[in-house]
Amino acid sequence: MPVTLGDVATVQVGPEMRRGIAELNGEGEVAGGVVVLRSAANARAVIDGVATGSRPEAPECLPGVEVVPTYDRSRLIDRAIDNLSDEAVEEFIVVALVCALFLWHARSPWSPS
Repeated sequence: MPVTLGDVATVQVGPEMRRGIAELNGEGEVAGGVVVLRSAANARAVIDGVATGSRPEAPECLPGVEVVPTYDRSRLIDRAIDNLSDEAVEEFIVVALVCALFLWHARSPWSPS
């Protein structure tokens, strides 16, 4: 004799599972937002604009609303620009030294008159 699930348990339709909730630092549910950057836009300028334009003192914010950035790329962008600037200076110096080495080689037929 087959035993079905209904014989050993109560089967019913339950509530649908919640999806898309966000939680921050163990303090409960929060609303989240994402800033989408347009192609070829200045990322640093957009980040600065969002930081100054999304203050809780803005008139469209409700009382008790707090804007908390969770992922800010500005430090990453600044470090990448600093790194590229340093590398560009180093490469310029190396290229200048190599050019000087080949242009002022001791055995070259050019001699100052």
